[in-house]
Amino acid sequence: MLNAIKSFIPGRLGLLLSATLMFASLSEGAEFAWQKGQPMIGEEKVLVAKREYTFVDLGEEYNFGFNELIQANPSVDAWLPTAGDRIVLPGKFLLPDTPQEGIVVNLPEYRLYYYLPGKKKVITYPIGIGTLDFPTPEMDTRVKMGLEKPTWYPPESVRQQKLREDGEVLPASIPAGPDNPLGPFALLLDSNGYLIHGTNKGVGIGMRVSHGCIRLYNWDIEELVGITAKNTPVRIIKQPVKLAVNGSRLWAEVHADSDDTMVQRKRYFINALTRLNIPASRYDLDGDAIEKMLEENSGIPSIVGIMMETSPSLAVVQ
Repeated sequence: MLNAIKSFIPGRLGLLLSATLMFASLSEGAEFAWQKGQPMIGEEKVLVAKREYTFVDLGEEYNFGFNELIQANPSVDAWLPTAGDRIVLPGKFLLPDTPQEGIVVNLPEYRLYYYLPGKKKVITYPIGIGTLDFPTPEMDTRVKMGLEKPTWYPPESVRQQKLREDGEVLPASIPAGPDNPLGPFALLLDSNGYLIHGTNKGVGIGMRVSHGCIRLYNWDIEELVGITAKNTPVRIIKQPVKLAVNGSRLWAEVHADSDDTMVQRKRYFINALTRLNIPASRYDLDGDAIEKMLEENSGIPSIVGIMMETSPSLAVVQ
């Protein structure tokens, strides 16, 4: 990763970070030591704004997506933070409930996880995903190949939309360069031509912006292509609620859509609890903590229960 470019530069940011929490560089915030079966990585940081600085700028500087910064900071103006605002960088993550190998993309949290083969490390990157008209599908696939300076071949559906909405005729192919939305690097997936790629735009990470592919910051996709081998497994999933057991505590992390009802969010929670496959007698759920977490939808992990030998049933969230 381009540490020299992306390192913390107080004079440029106009934001101060407590000395005990200061990042040495962006890459250290994205790569974590990890043991097989470990359910949680990272930690939260807090910035104090000294002048105006948008969430788009912060996302690029600290490797976060736009939406996850909004989720974690609902009281801060994303486009016009004021001096003194405390801005949470939500750098603690529950790992998705999937086999811990290869690349895992969790669409609701706009984030990709890569378990480095043969190393006790996991790297996570913020991503942009498909729009509602062109959603990124759930799938199990593999990396077909890495690409440098990829050529974009617009699908017919995209060409028709561009013609219909803008009156523009897209060519059958667009070579590498400023007009190519794939950016400088890409991973071609072995599934209907879907890609994990960079971008030619300064915004879009952490948003629904693509035509179904997965978009990364250019410095992130360059790193990912460089360390990802052919045939690496890729799982694209939807887990709006993640749960994990860490020691004697049950943790939860919520990434619901803003228009999801509480009934839907509770269903997501129950689905996540079912995935854990833990007998109800093993945990004691905190109903108030669950309600608060589902309502706030902050994307920040919190404790919602205690692991024990006997406990109440699931009725607390039904």
